[in-house]
Amino acid sequence: MEISKTAQRSVTVPLLPVSHNPSISNSYVPQPITSRWISKLVLVHRVLLLALGIVTLICVFMATSHFPQPPKIRLNSLFVSKLNISRGMLGANFDVTFTIENPNLVSWVRFNRLDGSILYKDSTILTYSLEPFVLGLKQQRTMHVKTSTMGSQDVDQPAVEEGVLDEMKRQGEDGAVDLSLEMFAWATYRSGWCGTQSVTMNPQCLDLRVGFLPKVGFGSWISGGPITCSVPMLIN
Repeated sequence: MEISKTAQRSVTVPLLPVSHNPSISNSYVPQPITSRWISKLVLVHRVLLLALGIVTLICVFMATSHFPQPPKIRLNSLFVSKLNISRGMLGANFDVTFTIENPNLVSWVRFNRLDGSILYKDSTILTYSLEPFVLGLKQQRTMHVKTSTMGSQDVDQPAVEEGVLDEMKRQGEDGAVDLSLEMFAWATYRSGWCGTQSVTMNPQCLDLRVGFLPKVGFGSWISGGPITCSVPMLIN
């Protein structure tokens, strides 16, 4: 009988419960989650550093070794009308058409200032200026310039020596005059966010023979064009 009671008591004794204390059972859970987040942040940081390094190298390469190409300038046509040279004064209308092309694939160019001139031999007989403009990547633009000079009445034009004008008049009476076009341009190249590069250009279209009709004062470029002009460029 005693044995039975003892056995019964042993059966009814409750088992100790498994601990559900969060501080004990879950103490190891945040560690792997935190480690994964840290690994991801480190990876993202390394990728950003790599991308920044590549962009920096590209910019340094473009700034040091990839100088912008000068624009291509083609003279398309040249006409002269109402040419009149008398008493040391020149009167004439000039009509010039030329095309400017940006050959660069990674740089666009802004022409901040462009001054042009028409020369007889080494003497400037007429000047003009163009408004600032921009050429995008591989973009071109055709410029049509109409300008004139009225001799001493035109204070904006250069004074030409009388001996030069007399020689020019004799050539015109013989049927042809040799002229040249020259420009000075101040421009800025930009390549994305890698910075800017200032340049100075001196385009030249030389030895343009203009034929004149007798006693009419109208002349046109004999070759008819187009021709490619030289474009010396100095990087500032």
